[in-house]
Amino acid sequence: MSYTSDGKHMEEEVSQLDSTWESIFSNTAFAPPMLSEEERENLQKLACQAAETLKSKNKFLEDSIVDVIAPQLACLIAMPLSSSRSQTGIQLELCRPLDRCKSGDTALKLCEVIGHAEEFSFDQKGSRFIQEKLETATNEEKDIIFQEIRPLVMNLIIDMFGNFVIQKYYDYGSLEQIRELADILLGNVVNLTLHKYGCRALEVVDMDKRVSIAKELDGHVIQCSCDQHGNHVVSKIIECVPQELIDFIISSLSAEITSLSAHPYGHHVIQTLLECCDEASDRIVMVRHILQDLFALSHDQYGNYIIQHILENGKPQERSAIIQILSGNVLKMSKHKFASNVIEKGLRFGTPQEQCHMVDEILRFTNECDTLQMMAYDQYGNCLVQTALEVSNSEQLVNMISRINHYLNVAKRFTYELSFISMIEKLIQTGG
Repeated sequence: MSYTSDGKHMEEEVSQLDSTWESIFSNTAFAPPMLSEEERENLQKLACQAAETLKSKNKFLEDSIVDVIAPQLACLIAMPLSSSRSQTGIQLELCRPLDRCKSGDTALKLCEVIGHAEEFSFDQKGSRFIQEKLETATNEEKDIIFQEIRPLVMNLIIDMFGNFVIQKYYDYGSLEQIRELADILLGNVVNLTLHKYGCRALEVVDMDKRVSIAKELDGHVIQCSCDQHGNHVVSKIIECVPQELIDFIISSLSAEITSLSAHPYGHHVIQTLLECCDEASDRIVMVRHILQDLFALSHDQYGNYIIQHILENGKPQERSAIIQILSGNVLKMSKHKFASNVIEKGLRFGTPQEQCHMVDEILRFTNECDTLQMMAYDQYGNCLVQTALEVSNSEQLVNMISRINHYLNVAKRFTYELSFISMIEKLIQTGG
């Protein structure tokens, strides 16, 4: 049961309003049979809503005055609807713009939202409506809505729906509006960087403000890089801001590169850093730290992605340094869930000479151990045998097929990859 602001039941309020209905229905626009019974009920609901609104806005307003004003307000609001009714009649609706938006009113225009932008921005459907309309709105409409929500920017940025309205202004607002939004963010960068929705606004600011935003992260780089939201902001700054302007970020990350490489969020930042950092001196320091912990990172569920990235996208000397360290450890690493991915990248992206050395290691007998056979039987290693078949030279390929043919039947009982069996059988049939 609902209550008005003075604590009375809604039913009591409605009964008080009943006495004034004659004044409404004496108007020829609303007199029977012009209004159906259902439309009369809707008009009465509209009056109740008007009464509730009046009392919430002014608690000292006497009930007797509200009882007179509310029905008249309902009459004025409904008049345009009534005057345009068709032969079949129409429904009198509650006219709050947000209610119309939620009900799917396609006739609602952005100009009708003026004065209601706050409640629209914090509502799921209302926010989506503003976003869609801003794409085609006039400069005047965009400016009016902007001035209305400007005092609420910090609240909207961290709101589930409001943040999308702010982002839309970055896409369709004027240059002045975009800069004004960015100015509001300054001084709050760290908190916004760590916020689920706030971080999105920082990712879309223009270049002029990204440098200022980056400077606010000084002293918080590691904290933000290890955050599930903040790592995106740090990565975006690395991608978009010239290196000479963010030296403090690069040096902070380099000092903790091993631990960050093995971090569920930090490794994304390190990968971005390796992609964007071209300064030779900085890369030498970073790669040297990584090489010192190569085996630990290769066996780590996140760190192995950093090693893979260098093997696939790094400089030739960096790739060669890694492959050289991996030499002699192919069998052991090939049987590990994460390290086997590193070996696979070495096989695919090494130089022809490096590929040849790695395949030779797979074909080697060590301490009466057939490396190829053990890898073929392993759930991870057998995938590497497939890769070795693809990159081996003709002599190595013949050797591998000949040996695998001897224990193919055993491999069928152990291998986890049917595609591997199919490939071997096809190679044997065609003679490689």
